[in-house]
Amino acid sequence: MAIKAKARPEKDRSERWLLTYADLITLLMVFFVILYSFSIIDVRKFFALKGSLTAAFNEGALAATSTTGLNTEISGSSVQEQISAASESSKASLATQLQKLAEATGLGEEVRVTQVSQGVVLSLSANILFQSGTADMKPGATQLLQMLAQPLGDINNPLELIANSDDVPPAGSNSKYKDNWDLGLARSHTVLRTLVDQDKIAENRISLGNKSSFNPIVPNNSPENRAKNRRVDVLIVFPRPEDQPIGTPFQIPVQPAAAPPAVGASAASK
Repeated sequence: MAIKAKARPEKDRSERWLLTYADLITLLMVFFVILYSFSIIDVRKFFALKGSLTAAFNEGALAATSTTGLNTEISGSSVQEQISAASESSKASLATQLQKLAEATGLGEEVRVTQVSQGVVLSLSANILFQSGTADMKPGATQLLQMLAQPLGDINNPLELIANSDDVPPAGSNSKYKDNWDLGLARSHTVLRTLVDQDKIAENRISLGNKSSFNPIVPNNSPENRAKNRRVDVLIVFPRPEDQPIGTPFQIPVQPAAAPPAVGASAASK
């Protein structure tokens, strides 16, 4: 008589361990997503969160006295104010650097630094940059630009080059330039090429402008004043205030007249 073998219990082939493994992988993915989200800080959301937390934990609920400091109301406008404050600090720092370089040149009013709402303006007299009535650089002008451009290579702010002239048109014997518009465009382009080729300023940072005789800083009533109005302004652009419309031209403060009107001003002094 044959003896039947004992029935062996069937193995559990459900592989339930995969469920635990899948849960572990899911939790790890969520964990790393949270870490990644923490690494990206949105300034506005950060200050909004800070405002909510301080409102909840720092309103004096645990003490009879009112608290100060972080419980100040935080809003989008206050974030803009803090960004503007940082911009103003950077603008003042750059203006100080440029002013020291301007004073080191020993050229006095021929090189001026002015802070305006759009940024910092470095004004260079045409008399120290160009040959009379032309857009040709004077000897030593490129070295002057190289020295003054040193701080500009350390920042990424946009630059606007604006040529300005007096109210006397180019001499009739100079057939190369029809009027002050032509002469101004040529001079601003010459400065651009010097900053790009010599000082390695990126071309995509620079834009050209020309105000001809329509942006004087002093009245055109004497040879001395006309010389001040013949200049190239280099505007280093900083973030604009909320109330400053984009495209609004900057205005250097008008200086008081230095001399009485002169008779018969010559165009050869351009």
